[in-house]
Amino acid sequence: MTTMEPNLMVGESLTKCPHYAAFDPLQPAQIIDPYPILARAREEAPIFYMDKHDLWVVTRREDVLAIYKDMATFSNGPAQQPLTPKTQAVIERVGEAYGLPVDGSINALDPPVHLPLKRLVVSVFQKALSGMDNWLEARLEKLVDQFADVGEVDLVPSFNWPVTVGTVAHLIGASDDEANRFKEWAENWFELVGSSQLSNERAEACWMGFVDFENWAYRCLEDRRKQPREDLMSKLLNAQREGANITDREIVTNCIGMVAAGTDTTANSIGQMMYMLLSNPDQLKRVRDNSDLRPRVIEEVLRLRVPVRGVIKITTRDVELGGVTLPKGAKIYVHIGSANRDAAMFEHGDQFDIERPNARKHLAFGAFNRACVGAPLARMEMTKALDVLLRRLPGLRFASDHHPLRYTESIIVPSLRSLRVAWDVVARSTGV
Repeated sequence: MTTMEPNLMVGESLTKCPHYAAFDPLQPAQIIDPYPILARAREEAPIFYMDKHDLWVVTRREDVLAIYKDMATFSNGPAQQPLTPKTQAVIERVGEAYGLPVDGSINALDPPVHLPLKRLVVSVFQKALSGMDNWLEARLEKLVDQFADVGEVDLVPSFNWPVTVGTVAHLIGASDDEANRFKEWAENWFELVGSSQLSNERAEACWMGFVDFENWAYRCLEDRRKQPREDLMSKLLNAQREGANITDREIVTNCIGMVAAGTDTTANSIGQMMYMLLSNPDQLKRVRDNSDLRPRVIEEVLRLRVPVRGVIKITTRDVELGGVTLPKGAKIYVHIGSANRDAAMFEHGDQFDIERPNARKHLAFGAFNRACVGAPLARMEMTKALDVLLRRLPGLRFASDHHPLRYTESIIVPSLRSLRVAWDVVARSTGV
């Protein structure tokens, strides 16, 4: 049973704070489902301190929006750090000459430098999406061709990851061979910033893997400078040549950020979308019969099964939020998943409802000037994936050996490990 206890804090501005002893987002059962505890927290202590990870947890939608709106007080920059000093010490030992691979990324910047760079990246990104829908549909068809006659598959390695890795690789200009390690690199990053239980050896391996990724990105940059293409990196270099205020470092780190933020997260969303529909056969039938419902499915999945459970920010000053004083330098765990189930906005927020009229008010892609640049691409991938899977795999259902969902260990993006499905194999015509 979850209990709320007072917890003494160090510092002049706070003497006591609310504390939920049972909440631990890295405890195995809570990696799977933290939401019953968070529902109680929203009612009893919507902002509380978590000793184990030295994090202040923010659970209500209203408070989460206030954090997104006040970028000066709730900083992203220092938050792009490993969760524990132990892991930070490993990084400093093996990679101090490299700097963080995300410094210069819009996800690690604050005002006043954040918004001008973001506007530039958004404008170039939108141009790079031109024609992507046709390319994506062809890619999805080829992926399904590889297993359509089998009748059973694990969607996570055979479909979800190849969809997102291939899409981001195409966008930034990487070949399929070059993109083979994108999944590894993305999960390395979310382990580093989202897990407190990494061994020194694993932390070092994750870090050096990301340094390897950075080295690849710089080689790619130099190649595009010599031989421009139609990809995102080439377009950013072209903007730089035309006088845009963007450095080589910012081009590299924003492309790295798109791999980290645009592969694992969308792969999870596709998996969660199929999981929720297969878990609700009546709603699956309606979605099969009425394609107009599919955009609502996507928004409801993003709301209920948000791929990014939460993000971490650092306070730049003492600040009061939701009746609680947060000290300067506090690490804030902004729980997006909890905010997306807040009864103040979403009636019966723990239920999956494809008819939910306000599902799009979710915060899965952030808010205000912190809204995710890649949201249009993620929605496109989910839409195309749903259309192709429902059309190509009749009678889609859980496989007989389907097991409960399992995730990697991260408080940021717990990555879905497996989703086994089956369908009715239709014999192909031989044309004879």
